[in-house]
Amino acid sequence: MSPRERAERAAAIDWSLYHVTDTGYSGGPARVPEVAAAAVAGGATVIQVRDKTLDDDALIQLVRACRARIVEEVGVARFEQVPLFVNDRLEVARVTGCHLHVGQSDDSVARARGVLGEKVLIGLSTSSAAEVDSAARAEGDARPDVIGIGPVWVTATKPDAAEPLGIDGLRDRLRVRDAACSQHPEAPALPAVAIGGIDRERARSVAATGVDGICVVSAIASAPSPRVAAARLREEVACARPQP
Repeated sequence: MSPRERAERAAAIDWSLYHVTDTGYSGGPARVPEVAAAAVAGGATVIQVRDKTLDDDALIQLVRACRARIVEEVGVARFEQVPLFVNDRLEVARVTGCHLHVGQSDDSVARARGVLGEKVLIGLSTSSAAEVDSAARAEGDARPDVIGIGPVWVTATKPDAAEPLGIDGLRDRLRVRDAACSQHPEAPALPAVAIGGIDRERARSVAATGVDGICVVSAIASAPSPRVAAARLREEVACARPQP
């Protein structure tokens, strides 16, 4: 797959509402698949299974349980429209066939691509302007398919995160991305999703920056109804975007 084909594939994905699972906020491992399925039923367009505490075998079982419960809830056709990522575990992604999201200190995008192949999407967390610029200028197997930018605000779900960017900082990182991509004729687009402290009240202002999507954790996982929470977040994102 050429860099342009890979970029076109990523650009065709609906990144609007990206739910990252959290075992604690969901009420324990047994509840995670239920919450993930409800999120998709409510309108989540991407799911990432994240649990730093489980070993690989347990995380493989959790990923498989999430996949089965989502299919049960929304059917195969809808499930196939929702990319299922796993956080940080290359071997889990390989065994389960999931897409992979890595941080700056995890396995490199190039190594992950070498193990997982061309069909798998690979996301990369970024925070500083230098990290965004590097990701957008990367070539070949080193180029991610999507970047997460954050944290936008302080978040309890990731206490070791970098300093929050705020809305102005997020806009700055998007300008850095756009400038770098404009110099990359083989892969002119790199989707970006914002993460960190985003809830329903903040969703519209984040979406209005022009970011491709919002990532939420507790705003769905700890909601009384994850399905309703996801639907309301989608509404906020839609309201922030120009209507056709």
